[in-house]
Amino acid sequence: MKTVKIGDVVNWKGCFGMDAPRSAKVVSMELTQFPREKYGNTIYTATADQVASNRVLFTLDNGHWCYSEQIEIRS
Repeated sequence: MKTVKIGDVVNWKGCFGMDAPRSAKVVSMELTQFPREKYGNTIYTATADQVASNRVLFTLDNGHWCYSEQIEIRS
């Protein structure tokens, strides 16, 4: 099963998913109780299922944070 962890490089789409994808490194992640919440519990690894359910909030090394729907996990 695919996972994403702190330090991984992901494809990120800014502007709430409207921008072209760019590479960014994951600095921190939070698992939320419901989709698109802004605060959750700190985690160090997220499964593809958690990302697909839009319950992971990412902080990236480019100074941005984003919802799971803006992230594509790289292989």
